Amino acid sequence: MTKPRRLPALLCALALVCALVLPVWGVPSTPVYLLAANDKFCDLPGGALPVAINGIIYIPYSTFDRNLTGVDLGVYYGITPEHGTVLTLYSANRSTLTFHLNMSQCEDDQGNVMNFSATTRGNIPYVPASAVCNFFGLQYSFLPTADRGTAIRISNPASPHMDDSTFLASARSAMTTRYNQVLQSLSPRPTAVPSAAPTPAVSRPPTGNNKDIRVYLALDASQYAGELGDLFPSGVHALLLFTPDSLTGQSALVRKAVAGGHSVGILLEGSMDAQTAVEELDRANSLLSHIARIKTRIVSLSGASSLGSVLEEAGWVLWRPNLSSAIDPGAIQTLLGTRPATFRMDLTATSAALIPRVASTLQRGGYDLRRPLETELSQ
Repeated sequence: MTKPRRLPALLCALALVCALVLPVWGVPSTPVYLLAANDKFCDLPGGALPVAINGIIYIPYSTFDRNLTGVDLGVYYGITPEHGTVLTLYSANRSTLTFHLNMSQCEDDQGNVMNFSATTRGNIPYVPASAVCNFFGLQYSFLPTADRGTAIRISNPASPHMDDSTFLASARSAMTTRYNQVLQSLSPRPTAVPSAAPTPAVSRPPTGNNKDIRVYLALDASQYAGELGDLFPSGVHALLLFTPDSLTGQSALVRKAVAGGHSVGILLEGSMDAQTAVEELDRANSLLSHIARIKTRIVSLSGASSLGSVLEEAGWVLWRPNLSSAIDPGAIQTLLGTRPATFRMDLTATSAALIPRVASTLQRGGYDLRRPLETELSQ
């Protein structure tokens, strides 16, 4: 009489074994972290997301750029002669964290060495989220969910925002969409089966075979009113030139340029005398220091002038374009056919509608697109 009772027990045991042996589909092998600032999720350049390293959450430095996410900090990312690649985060009360990326070291505005440092992922500096938030008095939240990954949320206590539970509830749809997009990007893509019939060849710019052609891009941004992302795709960095008189009105663009990894230079009339030029350059650097806490040594002169040699002797780096007429994206392969070579393209004469096509063509063509740094332009 007891035998029939064994069947349910055997079935339960079999189900338990199957649950332990069979894989769980739809669960990623690595945790998915999604980034939020204040009351919205962030779409950072290149689709960058937080990462966990030795149990510590690191986030892209651009999270702290007020122009991208609304977190109220300033950002400077560049190269200095003394310390190499430097990332600086600063607040309105002048509290500062400076990350020396080459030395894996961080110090505050008093020169005190901190017990944390930055790391790099895909040429993007990442900083420890909790430590940076604690230093600047921001709120850091680690918000795991059962089916949408984990939200890493940075918020400013000084500005109105939802509490964490309300934010998760209100952002459920946006978080689910981003989570599914990340899962899709992590899934292996099926291998294409070759067609029996040959496919007609399509003419495309060569990829990966133009690394011996170095290209620098520059643009007079004194009057530009659009977004930099509309001009240059992710990974392309240019030299943005501003006249001293335009800096105050273009302060937001200057900060976005610096935060986005672009270089900043000063544009002067080549007809002015040396003393006036030096005074104008000093005035421009004073404005840049106030706007974005940077200074530049790159200067561009409009028109033919003998002023360049005088400024170079004074330590300035002169931007000398060797391509300055309007550039047709379709003619780049012919235009840059000489190799090896270095081209300095001034895109000022190229229409704003064509600049992104020029930049994308160079990027797809595998050219050595370099950020116009003072150290490189002086070579």
